[in-house]
Amino acid sequence: MPEQAAESVPATDRAFLYGDGVFETLLIVNGIALWPELHLDRMIRGAQRLGIDLSSSAVHAAIAEAQTHYQHSAGVLRITVSRNGGGRGYAPSKGVGGRVTAAHSDLGREPFQALPSAVVVTSSIIMGEQPLLAGLKHCNRLEQVMAAAEALDRNVDDVLLCRSDAAYQCSSNANIFLLSGDTLLTPGCDRSGVSGTRRRFILEKLSAQQGLSAVEATLTVSDLQSADAMFICNSIMGIRNVARCDELEFEPSAVLERLQQAYYQEARQCCAM
Repeated sequence: MPEQAAESVPATDRAFLYGDGVFETLLIVNGIALWPELHLDRMIRGAQRLGIDLSSSAVHAAIAEAQTHYQHSAGVLRITVSRNGGGRGYAPSKGVGGRVTAAHSDLGREPFQALPSAVVVTSSIIMGEQPLLAGLKHCNRLEQVMAAAEALDRNVDDVLLCRSDAAYQCSSNANIFLLSGDTLLTPGCDRSGVSGTRRRFILEKLSAQQGLSAVEATLTVSDLQSADAMFICNSIMGIRNVARCDELEFEPSAVLERLQQAYYQEARQCCAM
């Protein structure tokens, strides 16, 4: 079945029924999508992992349409790829493509201004581990939905989720980084969590530009207690400083401020601003 582009999905859509698909959330500013190659690469790898035969043409078309819409403003584009085919039940059809749907909304704020420092707490939710799905931005996000609801209930900016071994993995919607001296530490995504596009950008480019090393590490409470600074990041918020985590308070960090400024400068260059 050929790939389809649509603005809505039928009640039989497999992403709707089973979470059988992947998605990406892109920031678009002044007609330009930021780092689309990172999003497309992750989406293609995710589709391959799930066995969805995805052509990128409909994805490119969705990005192009949103870029036209946000020529003079900032918006958020979500692209979802759900598996075509399949009858009643879990079993997927073999060798089918994906249905591509897109939705966008206004960002509602200045895109390259850092959000206020966050107050976070450790979640009561234990992050599940499934190496087969680890790193993917797949459509089953119930852990994140429940974590975001918990953040609202506890009146904080976000919650941090730990795995069953008490190691920190992520926030409800972002990757975690600690700054320790001149080293950035972030959890690996080989057991659980999402391998974020901004996480990848920081690990592969931005850290070295700022004279920092960046490594994957198991993050425990003691690591948080000894860290100089902490931040969370995703494609929409960018880099957001954490001011307090549970009872721990982090002092403002000049190193983190430079990293944040460098990130937004790179983002502006993406948009030729």
